Formats: sequence, C-alpha cells, structure tokens
Amino acid sequence: MLKELQDLGLSEKEARVYLAALELGATTADKLAKQAKIKRPTAYVQLESLMKMGLMSTYEEGKKTMFAPESPELLKRLLANQQENLRTKESELSNMLPALMQQFASAGERPVVRFFPGKEGVAVAREEVLATKDKNIYIIFSPEKLSQVFSQKYLDEYSDRRRSLGIHSKGIFTYKEYFAHAGVDELTERRYLPPSELPLTVDIFIFDDKVAVHSLEGSMFGLIIQSSQIVRSLKLIFDFLWIHAKESVEIAKK
Repeated sequence: MLKELQDLGLSEKEARVYLAALELGATTADKLAKQAKIKRPTAYVQLESLMKMGLMSTYEEGKKTMFAPESPELLKRLLANQQENLRTKESELSNMLPALMQQFASAGERPVVRFFPGKEGVAVAREEVLATKDKNIYIIFSPEKLSQVFSQKYLDEYSDRRRSLGIHSKGIFTYKEYFAHAGVDELTERRYLPPSELPLTVDIFIFDDKVAVHSLEGSMFGLIIQSSQIVRSLKLIFDFLWIHAKESVEIAKK
C-alpha cells in the first residue's frame, strides 16, 4: 500500500509513518520511527506533516507525547483537495494560455530539420524534391559529383520524372562538360559558374518552403530544412548567382 499512498500525494516517508501508525495504533514517536524504519528526528518531521493533513493527531499521556492515526476515510478528503487544486491550476493555465501562445508565436518560425544518412538518404531527400507543390525548383550543384554516386540511368529517369510531373527546374552548375551535352527545354533552365568561383561541396535544392542539402563526399547524407525564412535568404543568393552565371548556349560555343 506504500505506492498507493504515494499516488494519493503522500511522500514515501509520510506513507511509511502513517502505515506504521495504523499498525501500532496510538504510540510514541520512537516506536513509530522504528516501525517505519526511519530516524526519530525524521519521524517528527513526517508526523508534523501528517497532522497538517489531518491524518494524525497527538495528545499527552502522563509524561509521554502520543501520536494516533486518524481514519483512512480522511484520505478521501486529501484526494478531494488535490482535485480542487488541479481544477484551480487548470483554470490558471486557461487564463495564461492566450498570452503564452502569443509569446510562442512572436518567437518566429522554428525550422524543421530532417537528416537522412548515406546514399539512400540522399535518394530519399531527392524524392521529396519531386513532391514539390509549387512545381518550381532552384538548384545549385555539380553534376560531376552526382554522376560518381548515382548511375546515369537513375539520373536520366529522375530528370524524366521531373518533366512528367511538370516541375520547372532552374539550375546553376559547376561542371562545364555537362553543359556541352545537356538539353534545355521549357521546363529546364541552366547556367554555369566555374568551380573556382563556386567551389561546391554539397548540392542545394530550393523548393516550396524547404531546402534540400545533399553531401556527396565522405559520409554522404541528405538534409531537408523546412523554413520559409531560410528559403527566402537562399533564394536571394540563388538569384544573385544566376545573374552572374553564364548561359548554357555560351558554354556550348566554347
């Protein structure tokens, strides 16, 4: 019954002393301490607490101070008090909640970050790009590194799926040879920046309110960050790079 009394709100030592009192009846603090297996000074502290709850009483018998347990029925009152306290706290929380929610909202957007390890993780992150609702993606990446990780068949099928889904791709690439053979259509725009000006170590896909980052060197991984604030900032960087990048037609002529 020790645990049950604790569940009702008594501390472990309070419960020990009360159970000892129920077993012994009216007795001294020394005997209660011994029965409850606690030190005498500690027993006095617990007795004081139990008397405040109304579960113990005290009286003088000759030169001795006696302590007697009150009926366990009084535990119902203890539980009722706890329920009343809980209702009071619920009411206080209800009153505070609007202000707390306002403060929570004023703190601004909280980015959601998901991590996908390994080559499979990169593939998973790439799949989410194709689920774009806006049907526009902005890419900064090196096709050379990508082709070292994934087969040409996978890359071609991925591009075909993008087109079949009606997704417009606007990409800045750092692999010149790719431009000599890459096609451009109504759903595909490409420009080039030399690796010396844009030494990429990750690929970046900007879409909807998300950014997908793919690391293709060392410990490969895919990372997706959902944050409209981050997307706006990276889109500004992309637009700046796009203005300074060379068009694919210019590259093909060289």
